[in-house]
Amino acid sequence: MKENIDFKKMEWLKLITIAIIVTVPPSLLPSPYDWIMAFFLILIILFRFAHFNKREDLLAKQKLQELSTSSNDQVRMLRSQRIMLELSNTMIQVSGLKELMSIILNKAIEVIPKAKFGSILVMNCEGSLEFQAIVGFDDDLYNITLDPKESYQWQATGGHFSGPVIIEDLLKYSKDFINEDTYNSMKDIDALSLKSSLSAPILIDGQFYGSINIDSEENNMFDEQDVTLMAYFANQATIAITNHQLYEKLLHLSKYDGLTKVLNRPYFEELFENNLARSKRNGEKVTLVVIDLNNFKHINDQYGHSVGDHVLTTFAKRLSHLIRETDLLARYGGDEFIIVFFNSDYNQTMVKLKNIHQKVTDELIDLAPLDKKIYCSFSYGLGEFPKDGDSLKTLFYIADHRMYDMKPK
Repeated sequence: MKENIDFKKMEWLKLITIAIIVTVPPSLLPSPYDWIMAFFLILIILFRFAHFNKREDLLAKQKLQELSTSSNDQVRMLRSQRIMLELSNTMIQVSGLKELMSIILNKAIEVIPKAKFGSILVMNCEGSLEFQAIVGFDDDLYNITLDPKESYQWQATGGHFSGPVIIEDLLKYSKDFINEDTYNSMKDIDALSLKSSLSAPILIDGQFYGSINIDSEENNMFDEQDVTLMAYFANQATIAITNHQLYEKLLHLSKYDGLTKVLNRPYFEELFENNLARSKRNGEKVTLVVIDLNNFKHINDQYGHSVGDHVLTTFAKRLSHLIRETDLLARYGGDEFIIVFFNSDYNQTMVKLKNIHQKVTDELIDLAPLDKKIYCSFSYGLGEFPKDGDSLKTLFYIADHRMYDMKPK
């Protein structure tokens, strides 16, 4: 619209000037020289108007470009806010860590469309980085682990993590810092053809725990606005991991004894009922063993409860190493434990218990702070399904009484 108005204005000026030249007779001017001067004066005016018009057009185009850029930024910002809101709502509904990581990564790539590839690396219990989510890569990448110092994030920052960084020339990092076996494995699945990355650290309690990365096959694809957005997604990944760790911890506490780390009573009873039902269907024999430490009260009274806790922990650890993974071991209360041997009758279990008893009681427990070692013996009683009963209550009652018959008098 602006260009059309300027064009019409210029055309009118031309017409007026021509009209003046045509209609003003030379006789009105004192001399031909004055007429020529008037003619050139009019031309100069026309050129000035033309220059002014050109400058106005240039300013108008710049303004339109700025408005267009501003409009694009606003559209992107609104789109980013919408996607971030979707992510926040989704995170409330999803509990699986891998699924959460995948959602976060896909949303990051949706907001920053210059990236066609992406990954989230998270530290495992062995201190290596595992791929928890990937986009654009072969699924075999999940089988590869990295030393933290082999990650792009670590190499770009020297281990000093402060926020997202744009990394160019990725091939240089891959060749120089990844060990040969890992390099070849990644090369075989075409995971090293990238040129630039926007990488953000995932920090838990200030410690490096992984990174979220979005990548491109071209250099110079990311800008500071992308960096700001990436910081948000790294923060969401941190929240997801922290919540997952808290959930896992609460789940563990709901199933295992906080001191000895073996099954607690409620979870043991749940597992026992489920497994006993299966044994009933399969016609298998099951033997329940009640165990109680001898003279444990004397240990507590003489050495203190901290030593008593140490004895319980050591005892439970030794028992867990002497039974099968398919058997159940639980702390039932105080110094009382239960072992359940599946597909094992009374006589078979008695042989196992004698062997366990000898190994446990023959090995001294070191009370390091007291510079002392003590023996830890125990008594036990057995109840067999289905011979002695077909419920936990009945089997426990019989095994508990038999255990007390064995107790030193």
